[in-house]
Amino acid sequence: MMTQLGPSSTQTTATFSPDDWIVHRHYGIGQIKAVETKTIGEEATTYYKIEAHNDSTIWVPVTSEDDLLRPAASKDEFAEVVQVLKRPSRRMNAQFQTRIARIRKVSREGNPVMLARTVRDLWARRSRRGQLSTTEESHWRRLVDRLIAEWTVSMGLDETQANERLYTLLEAHALPSISKASA
Repeated sequence: MMTQLGPSSTQTTATFSPDDWIVHRHYGIGQIKAVETKTIGEEATTYYKIEAHNDSTIWVPVTSEDDLLRPAASKDEFAEVVQVLKRPSRRMNAQFQTRIARIRKVSREGNPVMLARTVRDLWARRSRRGQLSTTEESHWRRLVDRLIAEWTVSMGLDETQANERLYTLLEAHALPSISKASA
């Protein structure tokens, strides 16, 4: 049995409402489509029905929202992302396992500023070395996809525009220029 909760319902303590954009810890950006109560046996649980970026539907218990969901970044937060992408990269740890641990932590937390730092630093590492390991490359592509998806929603861009802006910033700023390096 499902019960659709209206905006005035007091049966739930849901932080998010239908049409809110959120970021799921594992699935990335999505939009709340409904807040519904489902009864299985004698236990009723209230869920967010989320349409994920990849067109799948995710059901998240309202009681798990603190662990799994955060609001999509605001325009001000994305202004900070752009500032991060305008800064030169930082060298990543030489130890593979340490780099992967950083990448996994950033992926779990999903903070767009942390995503931008890691995308920038991995892009620079690939540029300097000519390639990343297969594992790093796979993670890098997923992080870029998540950053682009949230960028489109937060800044009202289409995917092509966000992609172009990201790569323009990476190419212009992530690596120190030869003139800066020799100065």
